[in-house]
Amino acid sequence: MGPIVEIREKCRSSLPGLWKYPSLRDGPLHTAGMWLQGRREDDGAEGLWRVHDRLYDLSGWEKSHPGGADWITLTKGTDITEAFEVHHIRNVADAMLKQFYVRDARTRRNSPYTFKENGFYRTLKARAREALANEKYVGSTGTMYSKILADSLVTSMLALSVVAAWTHSFAVAMLAGLLLAFTAICAHNFTHLKDNLRMYYFDFSMMSSRDWRISHVLSHHLYTNTLLDLEVSMFEPWFKFLPFEEKNFFTRYVSWIYSPIVGAISFHVCCISRVVDRFRGSKLEMRKSDLIPLIIPASMVFIAGASLLEALYMWTYITVCGSLFFVFIGLTAAHHHPLIFHDGDTPRADLDWGIQQLDAVRDRPVISSSDILALTFFGHHGLHHLFPTVDHRILHKLYPAFQKTCAEFGIEYNDIGFSELVRGAYLQVARTKPNTVPPGSGKHQYHRNPKMLSK
Repeated sequence: MGPIVEIREKCRSSLPGLWKYPSLRDGPLHTAGMWLQGRREDDGAEGLWRVHDRLYDLSGWEKSHPGGADWITLTKGTDITEAFEVHHIRNVADAMLKQFYVRDARTRRNSPYTFKENGFYRTLKARAREALANEKYVGSTGTMYSKILADSLVTSMLALSVVAAWTHSFAVAMLAGLLLAFTAICAHNFTHLKDNLRMYYFDFSMMSSRDWRISHVLSHHLYTNTLLDLEVSMFEPWFKFLPFEEKNFFTRYVSWIYSPIVGAISFHVCCISRVVDRFRGSKLEMRKSDLIPLIIPASMVFIAGASLLEALYMWTYITVCGSLFFVFIGLTAAHHHPLIFHDGDTPRADLDWGIQQLDAVRDRPVISSSDILALTFFGHHGLHHLFPTVDHRILHKLYPAFQKTCAEFGIEYNDIGFSELVRGAYLQVARTKPNTVPPGSGKHQYHRNPKMLSK
């Protein structure tokens, strides 16, 4: 039995319903294009669009889609059940979908999640619909507050980049890198919304807003901390967040030392991987937005008067700093701690999508207490996962409905402090023993014996 097969045997999902190991997950490139290709092989959509156990033909309707054509073109040939349920708060899409019905699917879904009418998520979504009934920004391109903040961040980042090149100051360049990270995180809010200008601010990072819509919106947000989560697999083998016993000492502990290096080069690695993937024919063609990062060195040359070599050198430094800040914030924001569910742990019996999301995420009270911090540090993280198409600025309006629904279904959603989440991310990388106690049914093994992580 080959090494890939052995890994698959050890890494079988602990979620009943995720019955097939994701195709192409262990390939040399962990890219958005490869992830979509694997989904097309596994989802039983037969070249159409699958929602639950029915197939629909949305061909020719791409440009009519209110959220933008990309959401339709990218997902052709895949199961879009979770995306459909989560991205449409109002009932309009349900009524429209019926006219595109072709036939029932021939295979069962390769997804563990349920959306029962009286279940947690649909109950919460109905209440969220009522809470946002008079909110004009639902289904829009973002609130004015979020737009102004995003514009301010990208303007300040470009201005500091020019100043850094003009003064040859690496301290200023580091600050520009921090603002680059904040710009990307704030722009992440807009990548979840209908097509809009500010989602392209994300491309200043050298990552792609379109690819991010796959790796983050369609993968990570819908299948958090599972084998289908590309934001987990894309860091393998350098960081292994899922609690499987095949981790060696190097992966478990030496990764603590080289983690800053991986973080610093992640933006560049994403760019290079994207180029290689497209040359391999993943059908994610080059786009004009891929040129957006060049605005930074061009500004240095034409405004600060820097030479091309000086501009490229300073741009590289800014991007490295931005990448380090972005990855650190992202990996310690909400998902990786021994108390948080990861595939391999024993899940709770109720596989309602909303409940399973809450088991795989935590909030940081300090971050969610401020609109600016929420938009630049991935705040209101639980609600954001449940309702990703709602602008961060108005997510707080859903807390009463959220708290009421949690109480009704007996769901405890506890915060974890920022420093503890940072510490927990390193502990999670080292963890090889799955939690055998399901969330919500008692304390995890880690709570009872924190020293188990060192075994």
